[in-house]
Amino acid sequence: MRDAGSVPGGGHGAPVAGEGGRVLRVMEALGFAAQAHANQRRKGAAQEPYVNHLIEVAALTAQATQGLDETAILAALLHDVVEDTPVTLAELSDRFGPEVAVVVAETSDDMSLPKAERQRARIANAPGKSPTARLVKTADVISNLRAIGKSPPAGWGCDRQLGYLEGCRTLVSAMHGGHPGLERVFAATVAEAERAIRARMDPDHVSAEATVAELDMAVGQRVHLVYLANTERRRYGEAELDRLCRFISREFPSATVQSAESIYEGTRRPIFVVRLRTDSTPAVVTLAQRLCVEFRERFVGIETNGRYVRVYADDTA
Repeated sequence: MRDAGSVPGGGHGAPVAGEGGRVLRVMEALGFAAQAHANQRRKGAAQEPYVNHLIEVAALTAQATQGLDETAILAALLHDVVEDTPVTLAELSDRFGPEVAVVVAETSDDMSLPKAERQRARIANAPGKSPTARLVKTADVISNLRAIGKSPPAGWGCDRQLGYLEGCRTLVSAMHGGHPGLERVFAATVAEAERAIRARMDPDHVSAEATVAELDMAVGQRVHLVYLANTERRRYGEAELDRLCRFISREFPSATVQSAESIYEGTRRPIFVVRLRTDSTPAVVTLAQRLCVEFRERFVGIETNGRYVRVYADDTA
């Protein structure tokens, strides 16, 4: 578990008065969130640092409230720490106060539920959220849609991207009444994201990446590396290696599978590395998504032509 007390100036402690005190608390929350999410990236192909998303959500929240709602801004920076990291609500309450912890709880999914149930619960609970939670969640959705428009996750086809967009519409509609100004920003973001997605569906639309890929495949076959990263620090031995080989053989006629060691989140752990000779990057992405489910990994890494991307199994952007 990440040490919540390792950020300088930690502890809820005595408040610092005035505007300076508010700035210090916001910076403390930013530092805390950056440390908690240090090893995470956005799920888009660009693999941006996750903290970029937190800053964007906080900026949208600050703009909507003219910087006056400190609880909302702190919750915006911290909105994913309980859902995506080992940080607990009790730690948040002790460090940043119970009001912030309550808003973070309202904007967090219950990750113990299956994905379909989480999605249903998200919509069902939306009307009962507090105004502050609605504000933060709307900002979160706007940031996610901007990312989908610019850099969708690996393996997400346009139909899936449009489906995610419709899910965001449903969620924000269920939260109607959160903040009119931010809902207008959301409407504009939906329109912009939809234009970008539909442009990618245009048969005449050819991206620079696709052109490079065609050139890369001119001689020989591309080699993809797949990293089973052991994100949960399980024991990876011969039995798991045999299981991985059987799983891969269902999809590919040949592969090289190696046991290796990695350093992730500051700890050494055993991993598996798979070398696949194929020109079909989508097939490798699909394999990585299935490996996430089969081995209960948070993500599986793919490398091709010296570029690395994380592939996730779920639908959260």
